Formats: sequence, C-alpha cells, structure tokens
Amino acid sequence: MAQMGQQGQQGQQGQMSGQGMQFTDRDILQVCLNECKHIATSMNTYILEANNEQLRRDYMNVLGDVYSHQKQVYDLMQQKGYYQTKNANPQDIAQAQSKFSSQQGQMS
Repeated sequence: MAQMGQQGQQGQQGQMSGQGMQFTDRDILQVCLNECKHIATSMNTYILEANNEQLRRDYMNVLGDVYSHQKQVYDLMQQKGYYQTKNANPQDIAQAQSKFSSQQGQMS
C-alpha cells in the first residue's frame, strides 16, 4: 500500500531511476514558464529603476523577448494539455473592462 502512494507521488513530481530524478516534459515546461514569469518581473523592476534611457530601452527589448518566450511555452503547455484554462464569461470581461476604465479615468 505504501508503495502505491510513493508511485503516485513520483508520477506527479518526476520519476526516480538509477541515475537520479527523471523529470517529465510537464515538469520541465512548468519550470520554464515559472522562470519566464520571474525574469519578466525582474525586468519590469529594472526598467522602472533604470537611470539611463538607452539601458531602459534595451531592457524593454529584452522584456519583449521574454514575453514572446513565455507565450511559446504557455501555448505548448496548453497544446499538450498541461495548462488548462477556462474561457472567461463575456459578462465578467465587460465588468473587468468597466472597472479598469473607471480606475484609469481616476488616474488621469
């Protein structure tokens, strides 16, 4: 019985072998997606804090590349069924648009 529980855990977190931990495609893609998100967050901070305009533009170009890579990883994960999302309800979309439009109007 204990072996079944361990096998279930291994299936979720990669598999053990004589060579050590074996990661699944899903594990690797999840790490890639998480790293893209982390890098994007860091790049946003660098852009906001850059004193040199050329450096700021360079960071912005790199951020665009990071977003492109993140989208590619996300699309691949969705295609393989590793990252499932549900479609937003049109009423929820309209409510969010209204909320952000009013917030933007307050900031102007």
